[in-house]
Amino acid sequence: MTAVSQSTTRSFVAGLGGLAVLGGVVLLGVTASSGVPGAPVTTVRAEFDQVGASLKVGNDVRENSSRVGRVAALTYENGHAVATLELDGNVPVYKDAKAEVWDQSALAKKVVEIDRGHEATGPLGDQPIAAEHNVNSADLDTVLDVLDPSTRDALTSTLREVGGGAAGHGQDLHDLVEHAPGILNGLGNTAGALSSQETDLPALLDRADQLAGSLNGREQQLADLVRETGDTAKALNPDDGAPLQDSIEVLPATLHEARAGLDSLDEPLADLRSAVSDVRPGAKALGAATPDLRGVLREGTAPMNMVPGVAEKAEPAVADLTRTVADARPLVQPVSRGLTDAALPVNILSNYSTEVVNFFRRIESMVSTSVAPGVHGARVGVAATPSSIVDGGVLKDPVQGQDPYPAPGEVDRQRIGLLPSAISGGGQ
Repeated sequence: MTAVSQSTTRSFVAGLGGLAVLGGVVLLGVTASSGVPGAPVTTVRAEFDQVGASLKVGNDVRENSSRVGRVAALTYENGHAVATLELDGNVPVYKDAKAEVWDQSALAKKVVEIDRGHEATGPLGDQPIAAEHNVNSADLDTVLDVLDPSTRDALTSTLREVGGGAAGHGQDLHDLVEHAPGILNGLGNTAGALSSQETDLPALLDRADQLAGSLNGREQQLADLVRETGDTAKALNPDDGAPLQDSIEVLPATLHEARAGLDSLDEPLADLRSAVSDVRPGAKALGAATPDLRGVLREGTAPMNMVPGVAEKAEPAVADLTRTVADARPLVQPVSRGLTDAALPVNILSNYSTEVVNFFRRIESMVSTSVAPGVHGARVGVAATPSSIVDGGVLKDPVQGQDPYPAPGEVDRQRIGLLPSAISGGGQ
C-alpha cells in the first residue's frame, strides 16, 4: 500500500512539472512578440500624418534594418496618428530623432524604422517625435490614386494580360532562367568592356550627348525622315518581298562575278594609271598653252572667214592637181626604185659633202673671169712636180706626201710637193 502511494505521488509531481513547463512555453510564445517578460524597455512616441492600415500593434521597430523593439500601441491625438514604440533595453533617444514607416514585404506588412538622433541635441524626454521629422507610409493604393480611372483600368488590364501571357509561357521562362547564367556572363563581359579605359565610355556618352543636342529642334525633320523611310521600305516589299528575296538569293553569285570582273580590271587600271602618268606632262603643257590657243582661235576668226573664198578659188586648181596626181601614179614605183638605187652612192658621197661643195665653188671661180664685156673665160692651171717632169711620173718622189684616195676632209691637207709648181693657175 505504501509503494502504491509513493508511485502515485511521483506521477502526480511529474504531471505538475510537465504542466508547469507547458505553461511556461505557452507564456513564452504568447509574449514573444513583446519581448522577454520583465525585461527593461524604452518607450518612445512618434507622430505621423499617415501610417496606413497595414501598420499593426506588434509590428517590428528597426534601426538600420535590425529589430530593436515593437509597436506597442496606435492612437489618434491632435490630428496625428501616434505610434507608441517600445525599444529593447534602456537606450537614449535624442531631440533630432526621426521615424519612418516602411514596407517589410510585398504583402504590405509594415515596420517602423527609427533613427535615435545625436547626443549633441539633448535627450528627447517625454516629448513625442514631431510629425515634421517623420516619413509617412507610402501605400501602393495611395500611389495609384494619382492615376485617373481610365489609366487605372488600362493598368489593371495590362497586369491581367501580362499575367495571363506569362502563365502560358512557363517553359519559356524556364528556358530563360536556365540560360540566365550564360546571359549574365555575357553581360559581365559587356560591362567589363564598357568599363575599360580603351572604350572611353565617358567620351562616348559625351559625344552622344552632343549628338542629342544637335538633334534638338529637328524633331519634325526626323519624323519626316522616319515616315519617308517607312514609305521606302514599303516600296521595297511588293508581293510580300518576293522580288527582294529573289535578289538576295542571286546576290552571292552576282558578287562573285563582280569580284572576278573587278579583279580583271586590275591590269587595265594599271595600264591606265601608267598612261595617265605619261599624259600628265602633255596635259599640263596643254593647260599652259590654253591661253595662247584661246588667243589664236579668237584672233583667227577673221582669217578663217576668208578660207571659204580662197577654197572656192582654189577648187579648179585642186581638181587639176588631182588629175595630175592620178596621171603621175604610174611613175611612183620607178621613182621609188630609183631612189632606192641612189641611196648607196648618195650615202657614200654624203661623207664628201664638203669636198663636193668646194669642187663646185672652185668651178664657179674658174669660169668667173671676165675676158671681155659679156664674155667669160676659164682659168686652167697644171701643177707638176720635178720628178714628174724628168721621168714622166714613173718614179714617185720620195718626199711627196699625196694620197690618191684621201679620206673625207683630207684632200685640202695633201701636200703638192716640196718644190714650187712649174706651172700654176686656177684656184687651188
